[in-house]
Amino acid sequence: MDRQSLLHELLDELAAHSPAAAMRHMRQWPGGRLSLVHVNVLAILELDGALTMRGLAEAMDVSQASTTGIVDRMEQRGLVERQRDDEDRRVVRVALTEEGRRLIAGMTAERRDHLAAMLDTLTDDELAGFLLGSRAMRRARDRYHAGQHPTPDSPGAPGAPGGPDAPATQEATR
Repeated sequence: MDRQSLLHELLDELAAHSPAAAMRHMRQWPGGRLSLVHVNVLAILELDGALTMRGLAEAMDVSQASTTGIVDRMEQRGLVERQRDDEDRRVVRVALTEEGRRLIAGMTAERRDHLAAMLDTLTDDELAGFLLGSRAMRRARDRYHAGQHPTPDSPGAPGAPGGPDAPATQEATR
């Protein structure tokens, strides 16, 4: 199979995941529905730590008024809390609660369990191929996010001469 056909089939496989299935799963989450907005807030606060309302609004790319309503609902569910700044009482920070941290940990554990169950159905050869492909995808994603967009023939690219997956040449082994 040529490279273009491989790319086309791989993109079809990667794009086959249905966002609707993920939403259906979040609607069945213990403790009530979990919206994508709430997941986004949880992820931002887990990554960045406590943020001011303004900082959270900017991270979410919404107005402060919208952020206030979102935080109100999440606070009622015990996922986040507002904290007054010790230095300046006018400043309010939004932080994860223990319940918010438990929810994130539970989502991570459940995702890992589901992935393990799916991977368990693969043969050893399929697992080895999937691991190789997943590592290649992670390297490509890291390069992409670093602003580097090498082509497969770029020096140092996997499989290219001198790249990490390049076959050893006689000169390289001397």
